[in-house]
Amino acid sequence: MPIPHNEGHADQLTMALLTWNPSYSVKIAELDGHHQKFFYLMNCLHDAMSEGKGNRMIRGIVKDLVNHTRTHFQREEALMEQANFPGLEAHRTAHQHVLNRLAEFQDALDRKRVVNTAVVLEFLRGWLPNHIHEMDQSYSSHLNAKGIH
Repeated sequence: MPIPHNEGHADQLTMALLTWNPSYSVKIAELDGHHQKFFYLMNCLHDAMSEGKGNRMIRGIVKDLVNHTRTHFQREEALMEQANFPGLEAHRTAHQHVLNRLAEFQDALDRKRVVNTAVVLEFLRGWLPNHIHEMDQSYSSHLNAKGIH
């Protein structure tokens, strides 16, 4: 079941766990949009859990997360490479860790195993804001100086 996307407006969800705000901006519109969608997906899972639908919705949300994460990381890394960003390899390593963790969730779901929705949510809540603030914002000025906005 595809998850409805509201163009990154997580504040329209019932009970947003975390809401994207300008403090999360990397000053590159396309990537900010990608990050907003991460917040939206995380909040979809949170809402589903709050409504007692977490187990029913987890498969679709994890699938959307895996697909969005791959697309986002590929684009982000391509922009960093284009701009000769010196932190690219460290970023790739961090990205691979996230992809591996999401693949573990996806694999468990594909094998019809129970995946604790709270574990997925805690992973996202711990990773997303920290990754944006600690890693992604480190490339902003470099990419902006190369004309990438």
